[in-house]
Amino acid sequence: MEKLILLFLVAFFTSVFSAKFFIKKAKKKGFVARDMYKENKPFVPFMGGFIILAGIFSSLIVSIFLKFNHSNLFILYFVVFAFALYGLADDLFGFKKKSDKILLLFFLALPIAVLTIDTNLNLIFFNIELGWMYGFLFAPIYIMVVVNMINMHSGYNGLAGGLTLILLIFAAIKSYMINGFDYFYFIMPVIGALTAFMYFNWYPSKVFLGNIGSFLIGSALGGFLVLSNMEFFGAVILIPHISDFLLFSYTKITRKKFVKFGGLRKDRTLIAPNPPLKLKALIAHFLRVNEWQAVLILYSITIIFCIIGLIWF
Repeated sequence: MEKLILLFLVAFFTSVFSAKFFIKKAKKKGFVARDMYKENKPFVPFMGGFIILAGIFSSLIVSIFLKFNHSNLFILYFVVFAFALYGLADDLFGFKKKSDKILLLFFLALPIAVLTIDTNLNLIFFNIELGWMYGFLFAPIYIMVVVNMINMHSGYNGLAGGLTLILLIFAAIKSYMINGFDYFYFIMPVIGALTAFMYFNWYPSKVFLGNIGSFLIGSALGGFLVLSNMEFFGAVILIPHISDFLLFSYTKITRKKFVKFGGLRKDRTLIAPNPPLKLKALIAHFLRVNEWQAVLILYSITIIFCIIGLIWF
């Protein structure tokens, strides 16, 4: 337990110290993006995934001196770092061809096959034995889907990072209920780093995740769910993300023209785009809320499904 806490603390404090340095340098170098839901749409540093990456990397260095299964730990974070590198390239250059994206992300997730021991897919009422297809087909696709869900369910200050932190914490709790602390060392570095990052990402954000950040934390969540054989639990706790994706897909199919961003009223409450593309826009459409209130509502929805997952699945 003490070693797990140490992994968390190293990641946490490294991210705290690196955040101030990164924010200052990113502003100076012009790595900024507009905050669309503020009155004057200020420029905010993005690619904040570097902050999380620094915390994780420091925690992994410390883990070398502790008696963990380093080969498994480093294979998982090899996948995580590969996805982060892809996200960085997307931030800098932008990948537009979807077929190329799918093939590349599948290839990046493929090393997770080495860690898949239990190839049985538990669907509560029945099980499916996938054999080699679990590691070389199902697991990489599962991680890809989780990453894209995390990347899409974003847009407000603290939304994607906070939701993923909630999901990671509940995944850790579920893992403890099933396996005790056996799998905790896989997840403590990213939880520690992301917890620190959220201080700077919460409303009003001093730094954004960027694709490097969302791909990093999404692959860590997807990889952990696969490693601990909690795929169905993962599907339950990701129901808000799945709903967000379905709403977005339906709107794109049924409407030829749509507006991506909404606006602000004089009292700083949100104006939803027409039609509302995502869950965050749907909340602004039906409720008169400001940005941080909408984020808290979305947090609450995810927590409800996480509790359902803990109790029934």
